[in-house]
Order: sequence, then C-alpha cells, then structure tokens
Amino acid sequence: MFDVNISMEIHTEKDFTELRQYINKLSKRFPMFRHDVAQIEKITEEHIKNHSIALVYYRQTRRKIYLENAQTEIDGINRVLSIVGKLELMAMLSQG
Repeated sequence: MFDVNISMEIHTEKDFTELRQYINKLSKRFPMFRHDVAQIEKITEEHIKNHSIALVYYRQTRRKIYLENAQTEIDGINRVLSIVGKLELMAMLSQG
C-alpha cells in the first residue's frame, strides 16, 4: 500500500549512494519539509565526510581506533535514519 523504506540502514560505505537517493526521495515526497530534509542531508554528509577521513587515517596508520571512529560515524547515520523513518511514518499516518 505504502512505498516507504522505514528500515533503511547503512552497513558499509557502499550504501552511501542508496542513502543519497533516499534523501532525494524524501525531498520529493515531502516538499513542504524541504528545509528539514536539507538539514538531514547536511548532517548525513558530515558523517560521510568524517567516515571517509577516518578510513584514510586507518589506511595510513593501521590503527584500530580510526576503524572504530569510522564505525561510529555509520552508527550516527543510522541513528539519524531511524529518527527520519519514524517521522516519515508519522507523516504518512497523519495524511491518511
């Protein structure tokens, strides 16, 4: 009935393209909240940038702390996506 991807979750950096497509869909689905979607996009892009930096440092030094930092950034993205999924569900339920 509904075309909603509430359970979007990032596992690796390969999922970042799916994330960007998902954010574009949100922007189109909820044009009234375009500013809010832009804020969400800004937050996720910051996490992606920090994740990339942590992986570069890991490849340079092979220190496990940088790998853990990269995972922390993915966890941050998943936390944001969890909140967005709940808000999206609430918006859809309030429409119908």
